Amino acid sequence: MTPLHTVVVAVDFSTGSEAALACAADLARRAGAALHVLHADVLFQSSGDGAPPDGAPGGTLRLRLDRAARDAGAPDATIAVVRDVKAVAAIQRYAEDVDADLLVVGTHGRTGVARLLLGSVAEACVASAPCPVLTVPRTAAPVGPSPEAAVLVAVDFSDRSRSAVAAGRHLADLYGAGLELVHVVRDGGPYPGLAPNILSLVDFDPAQGEAMRERLARFAETVPGAAPDALHVGLGDPSRVVAALAAERGARAVALGTHGRRGLAHALIGSVAEAALRRSPCPVLTLRQPHRLGRVELPVALAS
Repeated sequence: MTPLHTVVVAVDFSTGSEAALACAADLARRAGAALHVLHADVLFQSSGDGAPPDGAPGGTLRLRLDRAARDAGAPDATIAVVRDVKAVAAIQRYAEDVDADLLVVGTHGRTGVARLLLGSVAEACVASAPCPVLTVPRTAAPVGPSPEAAVLVAVDFSDRSRSAVAAGRHLADLYGAGLELVHVVRDGGPYPGLAPNILSLVDFDPAQGEAMRERLARFAETVPGAAPDALHVGLGDPSRVVAALAAERGARAVALGTHGRRGLAHALIGSVAEAALRRSPCPVLTLRQPHRLGRVELPVALAS
């Protein structure tokens, strides 16, 4: 398995990005990867999160980034400032230019009207970044060795899930942590808000839960080297169940695949990945097919 080579972390000088920088620096050290600390200098806009005002000299931004990197224990990090009309565009362009293996971004934890009005750079990166994205909540616990804190991978039995399991295994190995898989049987069908009285098979046949666990075990066997330490089956809203299980298990991170839908499809169908990253108490690694963490290659039959 090829390790991570290049990790990019987006910093906007907010509390959320401080947590992201600490997480990225720790992960880069463990992987022996090059760390790039990036600030998106958005034209005609002030972030309101403590960044220098519009028109601040690029040298000032670089000094602040360099100081932040040193405080995070990454004095050799590459410092970059990219100007664009949108933060997401700047981040995506830089990640493509340096051929990033992983993009790390912080989340502000906005919900409701604030999220609708301001949008979310983290969610936009998840939908469009050219590499896997690790989103770090501003309330994430300080990084450090914690073998008991496993990496939790959400599985829906798709090829995206195979990529997520492989990436989760890689992440768990870097942290020296265990790997646990979870499958959530969604109640209310694909649209629980529209059909709340439609229940899952688990409600009618308790044995179905065990059958689903066996299916999860067989699925894990299709991913070379996965060898999960525990299997979980839940019932309900996948994003809520996964977040609750992550909190209960004290997970080091959550990994899952995402469709990367945008526009009308996203508005109608929504995104389990985006809902999970808003609710998760720990970092969330999202992968869009065919991207894989650390350039992990799967058999052709699985990657197609």
